[in-house]
This record gives sequence, structure tokens and C-alpha cells, in this order.
Amino acid sequence: MQRRRWLLQLVFRALAHRKGRTALLLAVLAMASSLATALGIVSYSMEKRVAEEVRKYGANLIVTPESARLDVGSGGLNFGVVSEPAYLQQRQMEDALAKSGLKAERSFHLRGVLHGKDADLMVEGVNFADIRRLFPWWQLKGAWPAAGEMVVGSDLATRLKLKTGDVMELAGKAQTVKLRIAGIVSSGGEEDGLLFMALPELQQALGLDGQLTLVRLMVTAGDDRLKKSAAALQQLLPSAKVNEVRQTARTSEGLLAKVKLLMFMVTAVVLVSAGSSVAGTMSTTVLERGKEIGLMKAMGGTRWEVMLLFCGEAAMLGILGGGAGYLFGSAIAQFITRTVFSASAEFLPLFAGVSLGVSLFLALLGSVGPMIAVFRLDPVRSLRGE
Repeated sequence: MQRRRWLLQLVFRALAHRKGRTALLLAVLAMASSLATALGIVSYSMEKRVAEEVRKYGANLIVTPESARLDVGSGGLNFGVVSEPAYLQQRQMEDALAKSGLKAERSFHLRGVLHGKDADLMVEGVNFADIRRLFPWWQLKGAWPAAGEMVVGSDLATRLKLKTGDVMELAGKAQTVKLRIAGIVSSGGEEDGLLFMALPELQQALGLDGQLTLVRLMVTAGDDRLKKSAAALQQLLPSAKVNEVRQTARTSEGLLAKVKLLMFMVTAVVLVSAGSSVAGTMSTTVLERGKEIGLMKAMGGTRWEVMLLFCGEAAMLGILGGGAGYLFGSAIAQFITRTVFSASAEFLPLFAGVSLGVSLFLALLGSVGPMIAVFRLDPVRSLRGE
């Protein structure tokens, strides 16, 4: 126990005696670990920010049924292809998503035709809670519907002179429903010409219980995650088509890949520079302390004990530099995310370990050469000043 205390005292006194050199090493280690910490936090925050922004583009995976196709012709004449209506099984879709382990926002859709206002109207059955999460850009005048209510697209409302509060009677193949218009939606897309009602109500009206025509999924994209997710889901749904919305996928994957590559390159350059600086400074320290090392060996200190002393100094510098680097790096990350991305970086204790790890790695790696020199040092020659 006393031997350990003696070694610790030697370490602290050695660092305190060379204040200038110690301060320089701490500054280098803190700079390297702080930059690694800052870039790591910024990269993590950026990935979450990009994922949030990409959500505004809507779903990036679309699941549709394989249409039943029938070639029409006679003899050598081909009149084209007739596609019969095809549907996805809602239960099968839910089971496939559960088995795949895919973490994604989802929206189930059923599109069909109901008769109302002396005309056939295109109606889409949805879960409005899912719609609000997956399509945040929808502009709604009025309120989101409750049971027995629906939403009308702005173009259709203008054409049929509909307004909130009106009640419509819609006839389907299986039954007729009366629904009150709770709101009018505007999205700038095809939704403006549709009626939207609760999915179970439309399934009952059309006599298509448990049937879907479309499933939209929002998967957090990154690297090849989207492509792998589509392939995994396709294997579980052989009777369906799983398609990527490539514009959204390329935007998210490309931006994230470039950001990560930039972070890696900058971090690598800084770590190499810091490691070289630590190695040079530690080598100079060993040369200056040659007589001190020779004296410790002459007094009975073994080569391993002397090396342990220098290793302890490096480890102490690494711990102090890593702690300072984490605090400084967190402040840098907060500044970058606020000024560049108009967001706030999260407080991530995980990166405290990253900062300490980087600092300790650089301190010990930079001390390998000097410690080998210490191990080989001849105490007689060092005391003579040779």
C-alpha cells in the first residue's frame, strides 16, 4: 500500500515540478478529446435533426399489393392488360412488421369509391392519429375528426360547395354511412381531391374488412438501412411490392454519409497531430530526466517500476485531459448546433467515456516510444551524462 502511495506521490510531484510541460500536454490532450467529443455530439445531433427534417417529406417506403393481371387479346392481336383490384391483408401486414423488427412510423390506407352528392367520390380510409404524425404538412381548417366524422380535400370541397358541419350520406357496396365534415384539408397534392374517413368505417362500407390498398412507412434512413429494411420486409410479404421513395432516401442517406465522412476525416487529422505532439513532448521529457531515471534505477528501482512511473504520469494526464476535453467539447458542440443548425445539442454522458478514451489512448500511445527508451536506459551511462 505504501509503495502505491509512494508511486502516486512521485507522479504528482513530477507533473507539478514541470508545470509548463504538463500544461502543454494537458492542452494538447484536452484539445484532441474535446474536438472528438464535439464532432461526435454534433454528428449524433445532426443525424437526429436530419431524420426530423426528412420526416417532412413523408413516407420513404411504400407497400402495395401485387395487382392481378390479365392479358386481353385474340389470335395475334394484343389489346393490353386488365388489372383487377388487389388488396393487402391488414393482419398479415401487422405480423410482417412485427417479425421484421422494423422501427418505423406507419400509416394504413384503403382507397375506394362511395356514391354521394349524385356522383361517385374517391374516398380514402386512414387512421387519423397516424396521419397527423406522418404528414405534418397537412393544413387543416376545422378539427380532426372523431367517430362518425370525416375530412374533405379543399378542391373537392370547393367543387361540391361543402363546408365544415355539413353531413353527407355515402353509399358503399356493403352499407351506407352518414358522416359529418369535421375539417377541410389542403396539402397541395392529390389529397385535395379526396374524402378521408376512418379506416374501419370505410372497410365496413365497402365490405372489405381487414383489407388495405396501401401502406406507407417512415423509416429512419442511414447508410443502407432503408434498402435493407425494404429487402427484409419484401421477404415477409411475397404477395406485395415494397418500394423505396428514392428522392427521400437519397436526400437522407447522402447527407448523413457526407456529414459522417467529414467528421471522421477531421477527427483523424486532429488525433494524428495530437498523438505526434504528445510523443515529441514525452520524448523530450525522457531526455531531460535521464539522470533522474538513472538515479532511480541505481537506488534499486527496477525497469518495470520506472516504466510504471512514466505510465502513471501519462495516464494521469490522459484522465485530466479527457475530463477537460469533455466539458470543452460539449460547449463547442452546443455552440455549433445552435449557430449552424439552429438546434440544441443533447447532454450525452456517453461521450464522457469517449473523451476519456481518446485522451488516455493518445497519452499512452505517445508514451510508448519514450517508455521503451526508459526501459533500455543504462543507469551508469545516464548518471555520467553520456
